[in-house]
Amino acid sequence: MIRSIASGLFAILGVLVVGVLPIACESGGVGDPCIPEDEYNPLFSGYKVTEENIESRSFQCKTRICLVNHFQGRVSCPLGQGPIDGTTRKDCNGPDDTSCGDNSECVVSATLAEPCTKDDECNGFGGRCNKAGKFCECGTDADCGLSGDMFCDAKDKHCKSYVCHQKGGCQVPGETAENNQGKDCCVPGTDTPVSPSVCGQCSDTSNRNAADSVYCSCRCGAPDGAKPEDNENFNFCECPSGYVCSEIRKDVGISDPLIAGKYCIKEGTEFVDDKKCGTVNGYVGASCSGVAGAL
Repeated sequence: MIRSIASGLFAILGVLVVGVLPIACESGGVGDPCIPEDEYNPLFSGYKVTEENIESRSFQCKTRICLVNHFQGRVSCPLGQGPIDGTTRKDCNGPDDTSCGDNSECVVSATLAEPCTKDDECNGFGGRCNKAGKFCECGTDADCGLSGDMFCDAKDKHCKSYVCHQKGGCQVPGETAENNQGKDCCVPGTDTPVSPSVCGQCSDTSNRNAADSVYCSCRCGAPDGAKPEDNENFNFCECPSGYVCSEIRKDVGISDPLIAGKYCIKEGTEFVDDKKCGTVNGYVGASCSGVAGAL
């Protein structure tokens, strides 16, 4: 699996926090849809049902918090996609590669542009640090050692991955499964395909689908057992009608205590266990929850 540009650990971290805590917490906009910032990374393989993610400083939300409450896959890719296996999905060797066929092109999927100040920070990302540009650069394909399907671009000296992609062939949230079938997961708002495999979203009746588990929220209470002094100056919000204040992240002493705690979630959507994912109309790999559906 290709390593993530931002941290290299997006696919395996149990919990993630993006940004810093908002100055105030307001309930206006709770329930508005949002696409987590992680999904703008073409190397991000999606969320797991066993995880929660609290993205603060979300510019899509009036509350500044985009909550991912035990959701599977990518919001922007309802059906997910399987691995690059040479049949349904193919990788390729660059823009001059014509092996994709008449209807597809070999396009860049992801670029490694790790920041650096010295060479030993670039192992697997190109091998050496471009001191002027302060980025890891490569000289040959062998320098892109993190993954066998990345190549060194001779022009800009960045490690890149290429996949076969049909122009405009991206899945779209809200489209029917039939219209999304056979299309790629893409970076939201672009025609750039995503490299890794992505689990399909859980059933619409599971409460773990995008509409019921990913939306703008606000922090409505401290975690159970929290020290009063840790939250005495925090402006907690009140949940609007149809939402309840539920503990999403316990304070276990390894994250910001002002992020842990309770958030407004839709009534009846509390996480029970990953077995409730239900039938998945899309890709179900070994690491995915749910049972494969008709598609």
